[in-house]
Amino acid sequence: MTSTDEDQPPVKLWEHVNVVFAAMQKQAKSEQVNGKHALVFTGHTTRLFRELQLATPLYSSVLQRLKQMGCIRQLSRGGGSAASRWELITDPDLEIFERVQSQNRQSSQPTVASLAQRLEKVEELLDLRETGT
Repeated sequence: MTSTDEDQPPVKLWEHVNVVFAAMQKQAKSEQVNGKHALVFTGHTTRLFRELQLATPLYSSVLQRLKQMGCIRQLSRGGGSAASRWELITDPDLEIFERVQSQNRQSSQPTVASLAQRLEKVEELLDLRETGT
């Protein structure tokens, strides 16, 4: 079973977001990105999580929050032996984090209409099975 945002208390997720951003910042180097000075983390984010002793299921939630808050932007995707590159844009902000958390909770909750549509499809499937079609 994997951890979801709902499983993770917001305070803990906020702590993890800050720990990861600080570690990325510590390893980042100044580079030119699109003709502008930028701080860039180059490395394997999965390895970074292991070094920080953070559970693998947190990986998506933490990086997603950092992206949604506008703290980081992926410049190039890694894979295998290739490292990924992330531009560090701004430090995490608690107010923005809470707003993103609230938006994610709202968007992840199904609406009554969507639940009704899903139930209707299930009922149709059950009717098809009962009639042998």
